Amino acid sequence: MRFRPVLTGLIAATAALSVGCASTIAGTPQPGLAPVDVAALKTGAYTPEPSAYDPDITMINELRMVEARRLLGYLVAQTEIDPEISDAGPVDLFVNGDSIVSETTFPETYKAAANENNLLLGVYSSRTNGKLRELKKLIISVLRFPTDAESRRAAEQFDQVTNEPRDRHPIPIPSQSDAKVSSRDDITAIGFVAHGPYVIMVNAGLPTPDRDALATFVGTTIERQKARLDETTPTPLDDVLDLPLDPDSIMWRALPEAPDYSDPFIGDDDFGVYSPQGHLHYERNPAEMSKAFDEAGVDLVARRAGIVYRARDLQGAFQVQTALMQAGKNDEELPVPPGLPDARCLKLDTMMTSRLYDAFCTVVFGRYVAVVLAKANMSGRVGEVLYQRAAAQYAILAKSE
Repeated sequence: MRFRPVLTGLIAATAALSVGCASTIAGTPQPGLAPVDVAALKTGAYTPEPSAYDPDITMINELRMVEARRLLGYLVAQTEIDPEISDAGPVDLFVNGDSIVSETTFPETYKAAANENNLLLGVYSSRTNGKLRELKKLIISVLRFPTDAESRRAAEQFDQVTNEPRDRHPIPIPSQSDAKVSSRDDITAIGFVAHGPYVIMVNAGLPTPDRDALATFVGTTIERQKARLDETTPTPLDDVLDLPLDPDSIMWRALPEAPDYSDPFIGDDDFGVYSPQGHLHYERNPAEMSKAFDEAGVDLVARRAGIVYRARDLQGAFQVQTALMQAGKNDEELPVPPGLPDARCLKLDTMMTSRLYDAFCTVVFGRYVAVVLAKANMSGRVGEVLYQRAAAQYAILAKSE
């Protein structure tokens, strides 16, 4: 895993709209795309050419990360359980017992059980309804162990750790008798259950004490998560590299990391190819995006510094762009980037925790729609680097055909 510093200085934004004259571009735009003079686009420090995705998979953790990204596609989205629970929280991928511990995932007390049972990898997703006075939350994690026996032992030990404070009581789940679920106040419950080589963890919360409702909430989540895991077979780690790391060269089409280290995020653990279901965990509006993915025929998502979605056709790409651009009450639409009349940009009122960004642009070319990100400066202004990224990403898509 590679890490690098984040540079926070951004150049002041340019709000002017200037569309270049049409000229021949690499690739063939379909009817409905406005003409773009690719050669005139201002891409800043970026090279406006496709670049190979060649991850450095020389350590076991990098290998496990590939399989963790695939597993994310089988993690139930919170909006499938309760459509109101859509405000994004932390999303994480794990590659061993040590990696599950952080301020936003598992406490230190769970590490020993994970390590003693040889945790291989896992995924974690958290959302709330965004209402502090009527808070609902749902955290779901799936942890993979080498054997069914180790997953069962881990689930028991995780439950024991959870119940070390003696003020907790069990919450029976009639439909999931093998689940170990407990609560302190009948508002929040934490549960663990082994399912094959996996341990499913559910941390659920309701606005007011209601033991029966809490049991139903947790039970429904566990039931759906078990069913989702039954749709897949764990890939033996020795076989992971037999799977394509860049199917149909979709990663080749995505904007690489900034050469000047100005990306808002740190690290590249989430770089890779995702199923649409897996990428829902990174989306701002998962229910709306799920519908758009289905209707637009999205079948593949690439996640580098730029995020590329492959739809059925141009119409589908524009449909996904519209869904991506859904603005919240206090979000602000930004001017169109110079020379990209079909691009759209948004300044978010709240920073996204997954990549520490609060501004993004979407560009469309052919059946692809791509997202590029930036972080506003101290004064709240978005620098021209966002427009440079949009220009570079468009040029890369155009030259990929």
